[in-house]
Amino acid sequence: MPEFREKETHLSIRPPDVIAHRGFSAENPENTLISYQNAVKAGTTALEGDIRLSKDNEIIMMHDTTLDRVTTGTGLVNDCNWYGYIEHLKSRKEPAQPITRFKDVLDYLVKPDISLMDGLYMIIDIKFDNPIKILSVLHDLLDPYIENYPKLYHQLIIGIWNVDFLKRAKELFPKFRLCFIGLSIAAARSHFIDHVDFVSLPFAALANQDGQTFIKEVHERRKSIFTWTINDPLQMRTCVLWGVDGVIGDNVNTLLEFVQNQPKSLTSVQEYEEYKKSDVFLLSIRTRLYYYIVARIMRLLSWRRIGI
Repeated sequence: MPEFREKETHLSIRPPDVIAHRGFSAENPENTLISYQNAVKAGTTALEGDIRLSKDNEIIMMHDTTLDRVTTGTGLVNDCNWYGYIEHLKSRKEPAQPITRFKDVLDYLVKPDISLMDGLYMIIDIKFDNPIKILSVLHDLLDPYIENYPKLYHQLIIGIWNVDFLKRAKELFPKFRLCFIGLSIAAARSHFIDHVDFVSLPFAALANQDGQTFIKEVHERRKSIFTWTINDPLQMRTCVLWGVDGVIGDNVNTLLEFVQNQPKSLTSVQEYEEYKKSDVFLLSIRTRLYYYIVARIMRLLSWRRIGI
């Protein structure tokens, strides 16, 4: 299960967890049951998925506020009923899949062959533009499962974006671990780092000296930090050397190779030094400038969207 751990391997490298972004979304329709199943079959350490609330209070796996981009339907998710409409839709991406409810994912996670897997966990990303009511509906959905499957306390991580959701999540989920997901280190420092177990920030937010300092701050508090969305192998190597605890990306096979297999294959100080020298992702001035600009934009968006 994900928790703060001291570095476990020699040569000062502990490979981060591989976290499948919306499942194995590079090869499957995102946030669908098959995407999660195939991520697990590929060997991922963890899953990540987004939830939304339908008009008739079904929690569905969906990143967007609307159905238009990824399904054969249209309209705002919270204006559409699951029963009679969303339940009949398919994913636009092939192979066409039914729209997945969070209940379907829970049923998968509690299957004996899955629940007994060592360390598999899932981050539930509850976007800030959800109605806060979704937390109460999520609580009511989880309650009967927990009675029979208490291991879910460790398998599920509740991901929140703003202070109101943090307060309500602490009330409703006192035994679950919480993760701040956001765009800004300033927001993480000022409102969340002392009240959650995990912090999840985009690569751009960490790609400077303050970002490196913040990773150390998180670890000094014996907490864990994730970063997203990482799909470039060179970028993956940078994440490994930063010492983050989890790397979130779309292609599970690529992540496993560059985030876990390659670091684990290092057997000598010389190999380790060569590995460090090959970390060239941020050497370009143009690349560093790009991430500087992106980080500034994200901090502004964080302020405008959630006020921090």
